[in-house]
Amino acid sequence: MSQEQNTPPLPPPEREADKIQAALSASAHPPHTPPFKGGDEGGVDFDDLPEPLPELDEGPEPRPVDDIQDALIEAAQKGVPTELALDDLPKPTPPERERDEGGVDFDDLPEPLPELDEGPRPGPVDDIQGALIQAAQAGVRTEVDLDELPPPGMPDPPQKVIHFKQRDTATRPTPRLSPPPEPLPLTYFPEPGPARQSADFGLALALFVAFRLLSLFLLRPGGYLRDWSDFDTFFGIASLSDYGLWPFLDFWLEWPPLVPWLAAGAYKLSLFLPPWPDDPRLWFILILGTVFVLFEIGNFLLIHRLARRLFTSTEAVNRVLWLYAGLFPPLYAMLGFFDGIALFFMLLALELLLSEQRISSAISVGVGFMVKIIPILMLPVALRRLWHQYRQNEAEARVELGLYAVVFGLTVAVLLGPFLFGGPQWVRASVQSMAGRSSWETVWAVADGYYGFGQVGGDRLKTLDQMAAAGESFAIHEGRLPWWAWGVITLGFAGLYAYLFTRPADYSQPRPLLAFAGLTVALFLLYTKGYSPQFLVYLLPFIVLLFPNARGLTYALILTGLNILEQPVYFVLLPQASWLLIFIVVARFALTTLLALEFAAVIWPLESRWPGLIKLQAKTPQYLGGLAAVVLAVLIPLLLWSYHTEQLADSPLATFVNFIRVQTRNIENIQPGPAGKPRLLLSDQATYRQLYPYLSRDFDLQLTDGAAKKYPGAPRVVELLQGLDTIWVLPTGPQERVLSSAVSGRGQALATFEFAGLGTASLYGFQANIPPFIAPARFSSGIELLTHEVAKERGAVKVTLYWRALNAQTQDYKVFTQLLDAQGQLVASHDSAPANESDPTTGWPVNAVRADPHRIELPPDLPPGEYTLMTGLYNSFGDRLRAIAPNGYTFANQAVPLETVRLP
Repeated sequence: MSQEQNTPPLPPPEREADKIQAALSASAHPPHTPPFKGGDEGGVDFDDLPEPLPELDEGPEPRPVDDIQDALIEAAQKGVPTELALDDLPKPTPPERERDEGGVDFDDLPEPLPELDEGPRPGPVDDIQGALIQAAQAGVRTEVDLDELPPPGMPDPPQKVIHFKQRDTATRPTPRLSPPPEPLPLTYFPEPGPARQSADFGLALALFVAFRLLSLFLLRPGGYLRDWSDFDTFFGIASLSDYGLWPFLDFWLEWPPLVPWLAAGAYKLSLFLPPWPDDPRLWFILILGTVFVLFEIGNFLLIHRLARRLFTSTEAVNRVLWLYAGLFPPLYAMLGFFDGIALFFMLLALELLLSEQRISSAISVGVGFMVKIIPILMLPVALRRLWHQYRQNEAEARVELGLYAVVFGLTVAVLLGPFLFGGPQWVRASVQSMAGRSSWETVWAVADGYYGFGQVGGDRLKTLDQMAAAGESFAIHEGRLPWWAWGVITLGFAGLYAYLFTRPADYSQPRPLLAFAGLTVALFLLYTKGYSPQFLVYLLPFIVLLFPNARGLTYALILTGLNILEQPVYFVLLPQASWLLIFIVVARFALTTLLALEFAAVIWPLESRWPGLIKLQAKTPQYLGGLAAVVLAVLIPLLLWSYHTEQLADSPLATFVNFIRVQTRNIENIQPGPAGKPRLLLSDQATYRQLYPYLSRDFDLQLTDGAAKKYPGAPRVVELLQGLDTIWVLPTGPQERVLSSAVSGRGQALATFEFAGLGTASLYGFQANIPPFIAPARFSSGIELLTHEVAKERGAVKVTLYWRALNAQTQDYKVFTQLLDAQGQLVASHDSAPANESDPTTGWPVNAVRADPHRIELPPDLPPGEYTLMTGLYNSFGDRLRAIAPNGYTFANQAVPLETVRLP
């Protein structure tokens, strides 16, 4: 990161060197003042130098700042005053013409000059500013690379000092300095003043507002995946007002009452506009969403005010604003959740507290508490600051803390009072719903074995007594943690926070106060039983305010990435991948813990107690970023594989895809095509796109409708059949008959299989000696066993059977699968109706292929060996159906042997 300070030059044509020469020449030296002797004070006495001086290599050409410094040393040796008042410099103007060459000729100066009082020694900041001004006026770039500066506390590098031996050179003339090089012209940029800073902030604010408003109008929180937000919930709640039902007067909710009533008002306003046919929620979302945008703008303004309290540099303040504006979670939360409103009152309470407006701050915390519970976290933060301010007077401290708490309580009472009088039973139910809801999306939820999102049980239109009578509960799952374990966890967090609360720190300054607020939020998120992705907005302002650099951005981006993995990747794309949710909540817990330590290090710096951890803390962003990159490189293939697998499992294509793979392996005489794989012809592009991800590895998929669409060069069916002995055909779509006719006219169908919701797949042969397919077993009820697939798992054997009913079934049959040892003894089995009781035989379409998976659990003491896998059907009385082999014989014990499996 580089920072450039542009300072206007002095007006031409006078150069700074000329000005110094003129000022030094005009000074008089009283006769009674002895000349300056630098040798005694560590300076350079040119009278002691030998003459002639040898010509030495002076190294790199001096810069303007070095020349000015040499000139000042010479002037000081002559006793000339060297003070330079920056305020007396002429008003800077852009250079218009070349300056005259010339330097400072010390031979023309009067000698000796008086030794003058040089005034107080300038501080480091004055020296730096002066050097930058002089260099800028001389046309030298003044960029400073902040990343190359040594960290705080590091000693300056050693400087080389050259000492000259004093000699008697009273009769020798003073050496003459070479004139400095002509300075380069400096482009004039005025120093940004308050008006310019205000204009820059106005630009950022205008872009922020426009982007938020356009996002509300044109974007949905779910994007392409799913429109998932609280707007749906609020729309349903607010629409109850059409029947005269109002929040907390006629039903309860799991939130405080302010936002539900705000939603009801937005709904009533939306009724004045005709509903949009494509989405009746349009006007409701735009009205309520505009309110969310206004509060988000307020958050932006408050972050700006807090940043100005932390930083004097305009660049640092602007960096905070751009970081917040560029982060995704605040925008996502604004598009469908009301957490931005709660955040506004949290930030407002902190700003008012720092402005010493304590009553207003307490009111803000109270109003925020009636929006959502989380803003109450600012109450202990405010009390801690007041305790620090009045620590010298215990009685006054108690008064101030008590006053703040009382104002908070009165605010809550005033806002909650109407509902306590109008519907106390609903308020009581609301409070119990918040306390009694189950864990979700946290390490505590994972410990409970729950992998879903946050929900509250019970009927919102029922009172507590009515819910108890109906056996309803607010919890949607049972907790595995015993009550005493949760009590220990609660006491542990309470004790930790009490210890941190009582530790001394300078909370009169904004930085420690904001760090303590961030620490409080982080500890709450670690402790709470539930977490939703939009909760991240409560942490991000403190991250960008306290760490507006790579450190803060690293934390923000990793937390954002975990949010995206959670919603929508896990909940929408991969809802069965519970391992992903476990990874997310554990990683978030660890990262939030690190962030809490970062906030604590701001309040209580590490160098005061653990200086050895400073280097580790400095490297934390690099470590986290590198670890995140490695995890992402591993996760992406796993996620794609999981998506591929889950989409197939939930797709109606699963039966066809798995069946044609297995059947192709089991049927003899199926020859590969030119691509080295069996060819499958498809007549519809939509079907081709659906099947390609799953079958492209095992089959040569070819579309046959290109000619019908008049695509030049698209192959015709006849061309795709050339040189093949066998081919699979799946005619679907508008060209279904064309494909069927073209293939059937040139070959014979060896097997035909129907698949519900897809069509009929056929295997064709083009040689006279290829035998047709015969099912390996047929049962007396008219059910055929077409094929099977076996997969060995840890502690189990999974077998998938593929059935076909040749006629409508009048009874529901059960399937048995058994493992027999070499002596024919049963060692393990699994019995159930097809597809684990979900696909009864009476519902089977005629001739449609049905997939039936079974999982046979193996006994833990099963000895190694070969075992025979058997299957069959039996009716509700336990009688097995007669199983007939292809040769017409009946299988022994009415059980069909599938294959021999070696276990374990």
